[in-house]
Amino acid sequence: MSMIGVVLDAANIANRNPPPNSPPGTPRRWEFARVERVRAACAARWPDRHVRAVIDASVMSRLADRAGAATAEREGWLITATGDADDDVLEIADRYAALVFSRDNFGHARLEYPWLDGEPDRVWWFSTRRGLVTLAPRPLKRLTPDEIERARREKERKAGRPVDDADRTWRCLAAEGVCTYAGGPVPAGMLREHRGAWFCMACNNEAEEVLYEPSPAAPPAAPTLLVQVDGDRRRTLDVPSGGLLLGRGGPRRPRVTDVTASLDRSAAKQISRDHLRVEVDDDGWPVAVHEGENGVTFLNPRIGPDGLPADNRLVRGEEYPLCDGDELVLGPGRVRIVVSCAEGDPE
Repeated sequence: MSMIGVVLDAANIANRNPPPNSPPGTPRRWEFARVERVRAACAARWPDRHVRAVIDASVMSRLADRAGAATAEREGWLITATGDADDDVLEIADRYAALVFSRDNFGHARLEYPWLDGEPDRVWWFSTRRGLVTLAPRPLKRLTPDEIERARREKERKAGRPVDDADRTWRCLAAEGVCTYAGGPVPAGMLREHRGAWFCMACNNEAEEVLYEPSPAAPPAAPTLLVQVDGDRRRTLDVPSGGLLLGRGGPRRPRVTDVTASLDRSAAKQISRDHLRVEVDDDGWPVAVHEGENGVTFLNPRIGPDGLPADNRLVRGEEYPLCDGDELVLGPGRVRIVVSCAEGDPE
């Protein structure tokens, strides 16, 4: 039997956000068929690697097609996490040196799993065009210690438990006014278990485990690009449904959005006429495609001692899914583009 080589963040993948410009209040859907399609694409690309998927228990109950998930559980390639599935995804990936498919930046886990920063080809994502699934690595943006700490605390806040608390949280089901902990978390020392059920010792009412509620991001109607030259903000561009071509534009090249106006002639020549295309996939997420024959583009690169991008160069013609906060560096680095995919509020 092959070893686990790919781990899927199934809740992340199953989430199908409303199409751009949907009426307000249109609910998101979770479709397990999306997980099955990504698994099939992974199996085709890496036939010698076993694919394991992890899904949050709270999402499992919301799937529009639970029969497929039930079959996957019986077949052994899907497991359900009672807590935050991110923990299981990263633990399995770390144990087997496996790839991870997720839109998460895992800022909270950078110290525990240094490979999130040091191995840019370990985290992947996919884009869908006309039903065709394309897989691509997504090197994560490196974070400062302060950014990591903020991400850790934000993760704990969203999970609804105080920082450094136990992994499992329980809520007292007593009516308001009956118990000090009614409707809220019960301290670990105030719980007792009897025949598989849990009870609050302060009032003897039953307590239920609080399952983590993942909050998949809902894409905006139009992702935006913040263009910076030498660190100064120059302009903000909306990405239309038909995409946006960036490069050396001009009066005779109206289809190209110019990003070189602030550069001298020598620096501008390091940006191709048709340098970079940013498009929107079937789910409304931005995708980058480097088109220039001469220039180069980097995604979340490490900056070397010489001040130049040192890694994560895009392959010409390949699609790279983009996430909120990603940074594209054009040419030697004077032109930078920060991606914004404003996340909607969770349900």
